[in-house]
Amino acid sequence: MNYDNPFIKMLETIGNMLIVSFFWLIFSLPVFTIVASSAALFHTTNKIIFGPGRGKGVFKDFFNSYKENLIPGFKLGLIFVICVLFVAEGLWTGYQIWRLNIWGMLYMILGILITFVFIIASIHVPPVLSRFEAPVSSIIRMAIYFAIRKPFRSILFVLLFLLMVFFVESFPLALLIVPALYADLIRAPLHKDMVVFAKENGLGEENVEEKEEEEEESEQVSLLDLEERFSNDRKKGKD
Repeated sequence: MNYDNPFIKMLETIGNMLIVSFFWLIFSLPVFTIVASSAALFHTTNKIIFGPGRGKGVFKDFFNSYKENLIPGFKLGLIFVICVLFVAEGLWTGYQIWRLNIWGMLYMILGILITFVFIIASIHVPPVLSRFEAPVSSIIRMAIYFAIRKPFRSILFVLLFLLMVFFVESFPLALLIVPALYADLIRAPLHKDMVVFAKENGLGEENVEEKEEEEEESEQVSLLDLEERFSNDRKKGKD
């Protein structure tokens, strides 16, 4: 069997995406560990499934990343749950008073802005945690920095996330691949930004052992790339 065949590679990629999505689901069940498992998901998707480490075992890489990020991830998960409660309470209060006077309306607008920043920052926390070794407070600040640095891209990430949620709600079994698929869709731009950010600020990264050429590798293959290669390969065969 030709393992370099694009079709075989695509099947391997889909299989790894199913595996790592299943791991993410299992390790996220305690709720407070969802940040650590999401960081492991992003790391494994970016470095093993589609990155320079292709061909290595996804479970070992996922588990190692999860174990390394468990303590800070647990703290971030706890902070996330507390913030969700405060944001929800603030929005509910704003909804109750926004029609009373101008101050109630301003309160509601401020609550919506805070909620927006909270959502886009939350999406960026796991990728930042998977990449950098830093205190929890620094992880949060960097997540906010990457989130507001390119607000339109952050809005796109939120829309993609909502689309994935809708897809899972319509087809529950899609949960077995959607987490890795979402990580794949957001990984490339975030990877480039974090590499540049790390070099500019001299920050330590989790993947310091990789060669610079691998770290800056721009030929990381996505699922759509593999499908296109398979299609081209079939056309050549017919010719």
